Amino acid sequence: MFFLFRRLTLVTITLLATSNAYAAIVNGPMLGHIDMREASVWIQADRPSLVRIAYSEDGSSGTTQWSLPYETINTLGNTATITLENVEAGKNYSYQVELNGELTNKSGTFTTPTYYHERTPPPDFRIAVGGAHYAVEEGFEPPYRTLGGGYGVFSEIASSSPDLMLWVGNTAHLRESDWASKSGILKRYAHARAVPEISHFLGNIPNYATWGNSDFSTSNAGHFYTFRQDTEASFKAFWPRPAEVATLQGIATRFRRADVDFFMLDVRSYRNDTPDSTESPQILGKEQINWLRQEIIRSKATFKIIVAGNPILNPADSPENLSFADREHTALLQMLREERISGLFFISGGKYYGELTRLVHANSYNLYDLTVGPLTASPEQDSKELNFFRMPGSSTFEQQFALIDVSGPEEDRQLTIRVMSMEGKELWNREIKASQLQPAGQ
Repeated sequence: MFFLFRRLTLVTITLLATSNAYAAIVNGPMLGHIDMREASVWIQADRPSLVRIAYSEDGSSGTTQWSLPYETINTLGNTATITLENVEAGKNYSYQVELNGELTNKSGTFTTPTYYHERTPPPDFRIAVGGAHYAVEEGFEPPYRTLGGGYGVFSEIASSSPDLMLWVGNTAHLRESDWASKSGILKRYAHARAVPEISHFLGNIPNYATWGNSDFSTSNAGHFYTFRQDTEASFKAFWPRPAEVATLQGIATRFRRADVDFFMLDVRSYRNDTPDSTESPQILGKEQINWLRQEIIRSKATFKIIVAGNPILNPADSPENLSFADREHTALLQMLREERISGLFFISGGKYYGELTRLVHANSYNLYDLTVGPLTASPEQDSKELNFFRMPGSSTFEQQFALIDVSGPEEDRQLTIRVMSMEGKELWNREIKASQLQPAGQ
Protein backbone atom coordinates (compact mmCIF):
# COMPACT_ATOMS: atom_id res chain seq x y z
CA MET A 1 0.00 0.00 0.00
CA PHE A 2 2.81 2.42 0.89
CA PHE A 3 4.61 1.54 -2.35
CA LEU A 4 1.43 2.28 -4.34
CA PHE A 5 0.95 5.63 -2.54
CA ARG A 6 4.55 6.60 -3.17
CA ARG A 7 4.26 5.63 -6.82
CA LEU A 8 1.06 7.64 -7.26
CA THR A 9 2.66 10.60 -5.51
CA LEU A 10 5.67 10.49 -7.82
CA VAL A 11 3.39 10.24 -10.85
CA THR A 12 1.36 13.23 -9.62
CA ILE A 13 4.52 15.27 -9.05
CA THR A 14 5.82 14.35 -12.51
CA LEU A 15 2.54 15.32 -14.20
CA LEU A 16 2.30 18.62 -12.32
CA ALA A 17 5.94 19.43 -12.94
CA THR A 18 5.48 18.75 -16.67
CA SER A 19 2.28 20.77 -17.03
CA ASN A 20 3.43 23.59 -14.70
CA ALA A 21 7.11 23.88 -15.54
CA TYR A 22 7.06 27.57 -14.77
CA ALA A 23 5.01 27.47 -11.56
CA ALA A 24 6.28 29.74 -8.83
CA ILE A 25 5.57 30.70 -5.23
CA VAL A 26 4.10 34.19 -5.21
CA ASN A 27 3.56 34.61 -1.47
CA GLY A 28 4.99 32.99 1.61
CA PRO A 29 6.06 30.95 3.28
CA MET A 30 4.25 32.13 6.39
CA LEU A 31 4.26 30.40 9.73
CA GLY A 32 0.87 29.63 11.20
CA HIS A 33 0.25 28.02 14.57
CA ILE A 34 3.32 26.45 16.17
CA ASP A 35 2.55 23.96 18.92
CA MET A 36 4.73 21.58 20.92
CA ARG A 37 4.31 18.64 18.54
CA GLU A 38 2.95 20.21 15.38
CA ALA A 39 3.60 23.23 13.18
CA SER A 40 1.91 24.76 10.14
CA VAL A 41 3.35 26.56 7.12
CA TRP A 42 1.33 28.56 4.56
CA ILE A 43 2.30 29.31 0.96
CA GLN A 44 0.66 30.57 -2.24
CA ALA A 45 1.60 29.38 -5.73
CA ASP A 46 0.68 31.12 -8.98
CA ARG A 47 -1.14 28.08 -10.41
CA PRO A 48 -2.25 24.59 -9.34
CA SER A 49 0.84 22.89 -7.93
CA LEU A 50 1.98 20.18 -5.57
CA VAL A 51 3.67 21.52 -2.46
CA ARG A 52 5.66 19.84 0.29
CA ILE A 53 7.77 21.10 3.16
CA ALA A 54 11.18 19.67 4.04
CA TYR A 55 12.19 20.35 7.64
CA SER A 56 14.80 19.28 10.15
CA GLU A 57 15.87 20.01 13.70
CA ASP A 58 18.79 22.42 13.87
CA GLY A 59 22.02 20.74 14.88
CA SER A 60 20.53 17.29 14.42
CA SER A 61 22.27 14.61 12.41
CA GLY A 62 18.93 12.93 11.69
CA THR A 63 17.34 12.71 8.30
CA THR A 64 15.19 15.43 6.78
CA GLN A 65 11.48 15.12 7.51
CA TRP A 66 8.83 15.71 4.84
CA SER A 67 5.24 16.85 5.10
CA LEU A 68 2.52 15.14 3.14
CA PRO A 69 2.06 16.69 -0.33
CA TYR A 70 -0.70 19.26 -0.81
CA GLU A 71 -2.20 20.15 -4.18
CA THR A 72 -3.27 23.78 -4.52
CA ILE A 73 -6.42 24.78 -6.42
CA ASN A 74 -7.54 27.94 -8.20
CA THR A 75 -10.74 28.33 -6.17
CA LEU A 76 -8.67 28.97 -3.01
CA GLY A 77 -6.13 31.19 -4.72
CA ASN A 78 -3.66 28.28 -4.98
CA THR A 79 -2.92 28.63 -1.27
CA ALA A 80 -1.80 25.75 0.92
CA THR A 81 -1.56 25.28 4.67
CA ILE A 82 0.75 22.37 5.35
CA THR A 83 1.06 20.56 8.66
CA LEU A 84 4.43 19.41 9.99
CA GLU A 85 3.72 16.52 12.31
CA ASN A 86 7.18 15.32 13.32
CA VAL A 87 8.30 18.11 15.62
CA GLU A 88 8.90 18.05 19.37
CA ALA A 89 8.67 20.61 22.16
CA GLY A 90 11.44 23.12 22.79
CA LYS A 91 13.34 22.53 19.53
CA ASN A 92 14.62 24.79 16.76
CA TYR A 93 13.76 23.83 13.19
CA SER A 94 14.60 24.97 9.69
CA TYR A 95 12.27 24.36 6.76
CA GLN A 96 12.25 24.69 2.98
CA VAL A 97 9.43 24.64 0.41
CA GLU A 98 9.30 22.11 -2.41
CA LEU A 99 7.18 23.01 -5.46
CA ASN A 100 6.27 20.34 -7.99
CA GLY A 101 9.16 18.13 -6.95
CA GLU A 102 11.82 20.87 -6.91
CA LEU A 103 13.21 22.49 -3.77
CA THR A 104 12.89 26.27 -3.89
CA ASN A 105 14.81 29.01 -2.10
CA LYS A 106 11.74 29.76 0.05
CA SER A 107 12.64 28.85 3.60
CA GLY A 108 12.44 29.85 7.24
CA THR A 109 12.95 28.81 10.84
CA PHE A 110 10.76 28.27 13.89
CA THR A 111 10.99 27.21 17.52
CA THR A 112 8.41 24.99 19.17
CA PRO A 113 7.17 25.98 22.67
CA THR A 114 8.82 24.24 25.59
CA TYR A 115 6.96 21.69 27.70
CA TYR A 116 7.20 23.39 31.07
CA HIS A 117 4.07 22.05 32.81
CA GLU A 118 4.83 20.87 36.37
CA ARG A 119 8.53 21.01 35.50
CA THR A 120 9.58 24.67 35.47
CA PRO A 121 7.91 28.08 35.86
CA PRO A 122 6.06 29.28 32.74
CA PRO A 123 8.44 30.80 30.19
CA ASP A 124 8.43 34.50 29.39
CA PHE A 125 7.46 35.46 25.85
CA ARG A 126 6.67 38.48 23.69
CA ILE A 127 3.56 39.22 21.62
CA ALA A 128 3.55 41.65 18.70
CA VAL A 129 0.19 43.17 17.74
CA GLY A 130 -0.63 44.86 14.44
CA GLY A 131 -3.72 46.75 13.35
CA ALA A 132 -4.89 47.73 9.87
CA HIS A 133 -2.59 46.75 6.97
CA TYR A 134 -3.06 48.52 3.62
CA ALA A 135 -1.14 47.57 0.48
CA VAL A 136 -1.30 50.28 -2.18
CA GLU A 137 -2.38 48.92 -5.58
CA GLU A 138 -1.83 50.98 -8.72
CA GLY A 139 -5.01 51.61 -10.65
CA PHE A 140 -7.29 51.21 -7.64
CA GLU A 141 -6.28 54.15 -5.43
CA PRO A 142 -8.23 57.41 -5.05
CA PRO A 143 -6.48 60.43 -6.59
CA TYR A 144 -4.35 62.70 -4.43
CA ARG A 145 -4.58 60.39 -1.41
CA THR A 146 -2.14 57.87 0.01
CA LEU A 147 -3.97 55.25 2.03
CA GLY A 148 -1.02 53.05 2.95
CA GLY A 149 2.73 52.95 3.36
CA GLY A 150 5.52 52.63 5.89
CA TYR A 151 6.16 48.95 5.14
CA GLY A 152 9.55 49.13 6.83
CA VAL A 153 7.60 48.70 10.08
CA PHE A 154 7.79 44.94 9.55
CA SER A 155 11.57 45.09 9.98
CA GLU A 156 11.05 47.04 13.20
CA ILE A 157 8.67 44.40 14.50
CA ALA A 158 11.04 41.58 13.53
CA SER A 159 13.97 43.32 15.23
CA SER A 160 12.03 43.29 18.52
CA SER A 161 12.10 39.44 18.39
CA PRO A 162 8.45 38.62 19.14
CA ASP A 163 7.47 35.01 19.71
CA LEU A 164 4.19 35.47 17.84
CA MET A 165 2.21 38.10 15.93
CA LEU A 166 -1.47 38.95 16.38
CA TRP A 167 -3.25 40.66 13.47
CA VAL A 168 -6.37 42.31 14.88
CA GLY A 169 -8.38 43.01 11.73
CA ASN A 170 -8.44 44.95 8.46
CA THR A 171 -5.54 43.06 6.89
CA ALA A 172 -6.76 43.16 3.26
CA HIS A 173 -8.89 46.30 2.71
CA LEU A 174 -11.34 45.03 0.12
CA ARG A 175 -12.84 47.69 -2.11
CA GLU A 176 -15.57 48.09 -4.79
CA SER A 177 -13.54 46.15 -7.34
CA ASP A 178 -13.36 43.13 -5.04
CA TRP A 179 -16.62 42.84 -3.09
CA ALA A 180 -18.83 41.03 -5.61
CA SER A 181 -16.52 38.24 -6.82
CA LYS A 182 -14.52 35.56 -5.11
CA SER A 183 -11.65 36.00 -7.57
CA GLY A 184 -11.56 39.72 -6.76
CA ILE A 185 -11.45 39.02 -3.02
CA LEU A 186 -8.65 36.48 -3.46
CA LYS A 187 -6.66 38.91 -5.62
CA ARG A 188 -6.89 41.62 -3.00
CA TYR A 189 -5.79 39.24 -0.24
CA ALA A 190 -2.88 38.10 -2.40
CA HIS A 191 -1.83 41.68 -3.11
CA ALA A 192 -1.89 42.60 0.59
CA ARG A 193 0.29 39.57 1.32
CA ALA A 194 2.77 40.42 -1.48
CA VAL A 195 4.37 43.50 0.11
CA PRO A 196 8.12 42.68 -0.23
CA GLU A 197 9.02 43.90 3.25
CA ILE A 198 6.64 41.41 4.84
CA SER A 199 8.25 38.27 3.42
CA HIS A 200 11.03 37.49 5.91
CA PHE A 201 8.83 38.57 8.81
CA LEU A 202 6.04 36.14 7.92
CA GLY A 203 8.33 33.19 7.34
CA ASN A 204 9.97 33.23 10.76
CA ILE A 205 7.29 34.39 13.25
CA PRO A 206 4.01 32.51 13.94
CA ASN A 207 1.02 34.57 12.76
CA TYR A 208 -2.57 34.60 14.05
CA ALA A 209 -5.38 36.78 12.67
CA THR A 210 -8.98 37.77 13.13
CA TRP A 211 -10.91 39.92 10.71
CA GLY A 212 -12.37 43.40 10.73
CA ASN A 213 -14.77 45.32 8.53
CA SER A 214 -12.36 45.81 5.61
CA ASP A 215 -11.52 42.09 5.40
CA PHE A 216 -15.18 41.28 4.96
CA SER A 217 -17.21 43.58 2.77
CA THR A 218 -18.97 46.88 2.60
CA SER A 219 -19.30 48.90 5.79
CA ASN A 220 -20.78 46.95 8.70
CA ALA A 221 -22.20 44.05 6.67
CA GLY A 222 -22.57 40.82 8.58
CA HIS A 223 -24.64 37.66 8.85
CA PHE A 224 -26.95 38.45 5.90
CA TYR A 225 -24.23 39.66 3.53
CA THR A 226 -24.72 38.05 0.10
CA PHE A 227 -21.04 37.25 -0.48
CA ARG A 228 -20.26 36.20 3.07
CA GLN A 229 -19.35 32.65 2.04
CA ASP A 230 -16.73 33.95 -0.40
CA THR A 231 -15.13 36.37 2.05
CA GLU A 232 -15.01 33.70 4.74
CA ALA A 233 -13.43 31.14 2.42
CA SER A 234 -10.86 33.72 1.28
CA PHE A 235 -9.93 34.75 4.81
CA LYS A 236 -9.50 31.13 5.86
CA ALA A 237 -7.39 30.42 2.76
CA PHE A 238 -4.94 33.22 3.66
CA TRP A 239 -5.02 33.03 7.46
CA PRO A 240 -4.75 29.45 8.80
CA ARG A 241 -6.38 28.99 12.22
CA PRO A 242 -5.03 26.95 15.13
CA ALA A 243 -8.34 25.11 15.43
CA GLU A 244 -11.76 25.08 13.82
CA VAL A 245 -14.68 25.41 16.22
CA ALA A 246 -17.17 22.87 14.92
CA THR A 247 -20.16 24.39 16.73
CA LEU A 248 -19.67 27.92 15.35
CA GLN A 249 -20.02 29.72 12.07
CA GLY A 250 -17.17 31.92 10.92
CA ILE A 251 -13.57 32.18 12.04
CA ALA A 252 -13.50 32.15 15.86
CA THR A 253 -10.66 30.10 17.31
CA ARG A 254 -8.38 29.73 20.32
CA PHE A 255 -4.82 28.71 21.13
CA ARG A 256 -2.41 28.66 24.06
CA ARG A 257 1.13 29.91 24.56
CA ALA A 258 2.87 29.26 27.89
CA ASP A 259 0.41 30.34 30.62
CA VAL A 260 -1.76 32.49 28.33
CA ASP A 261 -4.93 31.39 26.52
CA PHE A 262 -5.93 33.42 23.47
CA PHE A 263 -9.57 33.58 22.33
CA MET A 264 -9.99 35.15 18.89
CA LEU A 265 -13.56 36.32 18.27
CA ASP A 266 -15.51 36.80 15.04
CA VAL A 267 -17.27 40.19 14.83
CA ARG A 268 -18.75 39.59 11.36
CA SER A 269 -20.42 36.20 10.95
CA TYR A 270 -23.17 36.82 13.53
CA ARG A 271 -23.45 40.58 13.05
CA ASN A 272 -26.85 42.19 12.58
CA ASP A 273 -26.52 45.87 13.46
CA THR A 274 -29.61 46.99 11.48
CA PRO A 275 -32.34 44.76 12.96
CA ASP A 276 -36.06 45.38 12.65
CA SER A 277 -38.28 46.63 15.48
CA THR A 278 -38.68 43.16 16.97
CA GLU A 279 -34.96 42.50 17.41
CA SER A 280 -31.93 43.98 19.13
CA PRO A 281 -28.56 44.50 17.41
CA GLN A 282 -26.05 41.69 17.75
CA ILE A 283 -22.38 41.46 16.84
CA LEU A 284 -21.00 38.35 18.52
CA GLY A 285 -24.16 36.25 18.59
CA LYS A 286 -25.49 34.05 21.39
CA GLU A 287 -23.70 30.92 20.11
CA GLN A 288 -20.29 32.56 20.12
CA ILE A 289 -20.76 34.05 23.58
CA ASN A 290 -21.80 30.63 24.90
CA TRP A 291 -18.70 29.09 23.31
CA LEU A 292 -16.50 31.75 24.91
CA ARG A 293 -18.14 31.17 28.30
CA GLN A 294 -17.55 27.42 28.20
CA GLU A 295 -13.97 27.75 27.03
CA ILE A 296 -12.96 30.52 29.39
CA ILE A 297 -14.46 28.84 32.45
CA ARG A 298 -12.31 25.78 31.76
CA SER A 299 -9.17 27.80 31.20
CA LYS A 300 -6.52 27.50 33.90
CA ALA A 301 -4.25 30.08 32.24
CA THR A 302 -2.83 33.00 34.20
CA PHE A 303 -4.05 35.40 31.51
CA LYS A 304 -7.07 34.97 29.23
CA ILE A 305 -6.57 37.33 26.30
CA ILE A 306 -9.70 37.98 24.23
CA VAL A 307 -9.00 39.35 20.74
CA ALA A 308 -11.60 41.00 18.47
CA GLY A 309 -11.71 43.06 15.29
CA ASN A 310 -13.74 45.78 17.05
CA PRO A 311 -13.16 47.46 20.44
CA ILE A 312 -14.70 45.46 23.24
CA LEU A 313 -14.93 47.97 26.10
CA ASN A 314 -15.26 51.30 24.25
CA PRO A 315 -18.70 52.63 25.31
CA ALA A 316 -19.26 55.00 22.36
CA ASP A 317 -22.47 54.35 20.39
CA SER A 318 -20.96 53.19 17.09
CA PRO A 319 -21.35 49.98 15.05
CA GLU A 320 -17.55 49.81 15.17
CA ASN A 321 -17.74 48.97 18.90
CA LEU A 322 -19.21 45.88 20.53
CA SER A 323 -21.16 48.18 22.87
CA PHE A 324 -23.40 49.13 19.94
CA ALA A 325 -25.19 45.82 20.55
CA ASP A 326 -25.93 47.05 24.06
CA ARG A 327 -27.95 44.09 25.36
CA GLU A 328 -25.46 41.58 24.03
CA HIS A 329 -22.55 43.61 25.35
CA THR A 330 -24.11 43.89 28.80
CA ALA A 331 -24.79 40.15 28.83
CA LEU A 332 -21.16 39.42 27.89
CA LEU A 333 -19.72 41.58 30.67
CA GLN A 334 -22.28 40.28 33.17
CA MET A 335 -21.30 36.71 32.31
CA LEU A 336 -17.62 37.48 32.86
CA ARG A 337 -18.39 39.03 36.25
CA GLU A 338 -20.71 36.26 37.40
CA GLU A 339 -18.29 33.51 36.49
CA ARG A 340 -15.56 35.29 38.49
CA ILE A 341 -12.98 34.73 35.78
CA SER A 342 -9.50 35.95 36.62
CA GLY A 343 -6.80 37.25 34.30
CA LEU A 344 -8.98 38.82 31.60
CA PHE A 345 -7.33 41.19 29.15
CA PHE A 346 -8.74 42.43 25.84
CA ILE A 347 -6.99 43.33 22.57
CA SER A 348 -8.91 44.90 19.69
CA GLY A 349 -8.55 46.43 16.26
CA GLY A 350 -10.94 48.09 13.83
CA LYS A 351 -9.82 51.66 14.53
CA TYR A 352 -7.37 53.96 12.77
CA TYR A 353 -6.04 55.32 16.02
CA GLY A 354 -5.00 53.55 19.23
CA GLU A 355 -5.97 53.79 22.89
CA LEU A 356 -6.19 51.85 26.13
CA THR A 357 -9.69 51.60 27.61
CA ARG A 358 -10.18 50.84 31.30
CA LEU A 359 -13.60 49.78 32.58
CA VAL A 360 -13.81 50.34 36.35
CA HIS A 361 -15.92 47.78 38.22
CA ALA A 362 -17.22 48.47 41.70
CA ASN A 363 -17.62 44.78 42.62
CA SER A 364 -14.82 43.25 40.55
CA TYR A 365 -11.45 44.12 39.11
CA ASN A 366 -10.91 46.69 36.35
CA LEU A 367 -10.97 45.46 32.77
CA TYR A 368 -8.54 46.70 30.10
CA ASP A 369 -8.91 46.79 26.31
CA LEU A 370 -5.84 47.64 24.22
CA THR A 371 -7.05 49.00 20.88
CA VAL A 372 -4.15 48.95 18.44
CA GLY A 373 -4.24 51.54 15.67
CA PRO A 374 -3.15 51.14 12.04
CA LEU A 375 0.00 49.28 11.10
CA THR A 376 0.51 50.40 7.48
CA ALA A 377 -2.87 52.03 6.76
CA SER A 378 -3.20 55.79 7.04
CA PRO A 379 -4.10 56.89 10.59
CA GLU A 380 -6.87 59.21 11.66
CA GLN A 381 -5.70 62.47 13.18
CA ASP A 382 -8.23 62.54 15.99
CA SER A 383 -10.93 60.45 17.62
CA LYS A 384 -14.50 61.01 16.47
CA GLU A 385 -15.80 59.14 19.52
CA LEU A 386 -16.06 60.18 23.13
CA ASN A 387 -14.64 57.24 25.05
CA PHE A 388 -15.15 58.09 28.70
CA PHE A 389 -13.06 55.09 29.72
CA ARG A 390 -9.94 55.97 27.71
CA MET A 391 -6.86 56.09 29.91
CA PRO A 392 -5.07 59.45 29.81
CA GLY A 393 -1.94 59.48 27.68
CA SER A 394 -2.86 56.38 25.69
CA SER A 395 -4.29 58.03 22.55
CA THR A 396 -2.07 57.49 19.49
CA PHE A 397 -2.81 59.05 16.10
CA GLU A 398 -0.04 57.60 13.95
CA GLN A 399 0.98 54.28 12.42
CA GLN A 400 1.93 51.92 15.22
CA PHE A 401 2.30 48.44 16.60
CA ALA A 402 2.24 47.04 20.11
CA LEU A 403 4.55 44.76 22.05
CA ILE A 404 3.26 42.84 25.07
CA ASP A 405 5.74 41.01 27.27
CA VAL A 406 4.41 38.23 29.46
CA SER A 407 6.98 37.86 32.22
CA GLY A 408 7.76 37.42 35.87
CA PRO A 409 7.96 34.57 38.37
CA GLU A 410 5.07 32.11 38.49
CA GLU A 411 3.49 33.78 41.51
CA ASP A 412 3.84 37.32 40.11
CA ARG A 413 3.23 37.27 36.36
CA GLN A 414 2.62 40.53 34.53
CA LEU A 415 1.82 42.08 31.15
CA THR A 416 4.11 44.90 30.06
CA ILE A 417 2.47 46.82 27.22
CA ARG A 418 4.43 49.10 24.91
CA VAL A 419 2.93 50.92 21.95
CA MET A 420 5.56 51.69 19.33
CA SER A 421 5.83 54.05 16.38
CA MET A 422 6.65 52.72 12.91
CA GLU A 423 10.28 53.74 13.55
CA GLY A 424 10.38 51.60 16.69
CA LYS A 425 10.10 54.50 19.15
CA GLU A 426 8.08 53.85 22.31
CA LEU A 427 4.94 56.03 22.42
CA TRP A 428 3.64 54.91 25.82
CA ASN A 429 3.74 51.93 28.17
CA ARG A 430 1.73 50.34 30.97
CA GLU A 431 2.27 47.41 33.31
CA ILE A 432 -0.60 45.21 34.47
CA LYS A 433 0.01 42.47 37.01
CA ALA A 434 -1.93 39.24 37.22
CA SER A 435 -2.67 40.12 40.84
CA GLN A 436 -4.64 43.17 39.57
CA LEU A 437 -6.90 40.90 37.51
CA GLN A 438 -8.38 38.86 40.34
CA PRO A 439 -12.03 38.89 41.51
CA ALA A 440 -12.53 40.04 45.07
CA GLY A 441 -11.89 37.28 47.57
CA GLN A 442 -9.51 35.28 45.39
